[in-house]
Amino acid sequence: MGAVFNWFLFLSLAALVAGSLLSLSSSPHWFVRGWDFPRVQIVMIGWFLALPLCALRSWGFAAGSPPTWLVIGIAIALTGWHGFRIWPYTTLAKTQAKSTEKSLIQQRSIDPAAIRVVISNVEEENDQYDLWMRVISTADPDVLILLEPDQRWVVAIEKLLLSYPHQVLQPQENWYGMLLLSKLPIEKHEVQFLIQDDVPSIDASLRMKDGTLIRVVAVHPRPPEPIRDHDSTARDAELTLWGKELADEQRPIIIGGDLNDVAWSETTRLFLRLSGLLDPRRGRGFFNSFHADHAYMRFPLDHLFHSDDFTVSQIIRLPHVGSDHFPIQVDLRHSPSRQAEHEELPQKPGDDKKGNTLIERAINDEEIDGDAVRSGKPSIQP
Repeated sequence: MGAVFNWFLFLSLAALVAGSLLSLSSSPHWFVRGWDFPRVQIVMIGWFLALPLCALRSWGFAAGSPPTWLVIGIAIALTGWHGFRIWPYTTLAKTQAKSTEKSLIQQRSIDPAAIRVVISNVEEENDQYDLWMRVISTADPDVLILLEPDQRWVVAIEKLLLSYPHQVLQPQENWYGMLLLSKLPIEKHEVQFLIQDDVPSIDASLRMKDGTLIRVVAVHPRPPEPIRDHDSTARDAELTLWGKELADEQRPIIIGGDLNDVAWSETTRLFLRLSGLLDPRRGRGFFNSFHADHAYMRFPLDHLFHSDDFTVSQIIRLPHVGSDHFPIQVDLRHSPSRQAEHEELPQKPGDDKKGNTLIERAINDEEIDGDAVRSGKPSIQP
């Protein structure tokens, strides 16, 4: 019986290795792409399996089981493999987007160059409207991106909507509604359905208090997931399209939303390399936003990326709002004089080809019918 249990533990450890290697595949299948997410959990589970195996062997209950050196070697390899990917998002790593000077952070309320953005996936079924409004009102963002609101949500939060004179409202009943609320003037905006005709994005031009015109984009691509058997084709294509589009933008840029992808995935890193944008999480922490109700299974899914025109004043995870996502708050300051201090991810040879492959995969998918791929010549019209 002891040997059977030992082999069960070892085979479970081997399954973690096999799953980890799957993330090297370019397949969009949800089972393959799903292994991008739980890198922290895989490391923890690996040691949870390895240590009992070693203990059982030392106590003499390991007849016929794998040797200790192999078990420990696998656990170390898993730690190194996944640690390499998640390291840039720990506080031990170097920040990619540089921080705002402390003296300027303290003046945020009167600083015309400061902007606070909150991203909140409200979860369409969530009915804790008052709790959500209290948390958001306390944060008091200049720009608020809501994801998954339906018409019921728009009616329920009418009181808070009055605080935001500039609005783009796209409520939907399919978990892909989207609102862009702003205290800053929205001079132009467009709701687009780039990849799928029921999944919107919002592309807007906002005027900051210092007079700077910035481009703000809200996104929420459909995730790879098993229940509806969705792969990552649509998500990967949308992120790649935006990466290519924003690479040529001369205005300061902020793009945010629930990407349904983790910060360390190849798709997100490809987006950063193609666009030249910065991830304020790098060097500051995970800021896991999902799942709000399960601490053991949390990932950084809600993101904000920005151009090198901004420094980072603060990034925090806001309290529970009844949703399965925590809201994420990011404070930025328009600081173009410090552009040279940031460290963009350099493009790799083959990035353009890889991006084109992801877009072509969407074009060739009969179930994908958004405006940007329907013609076979994908583009984003600002």
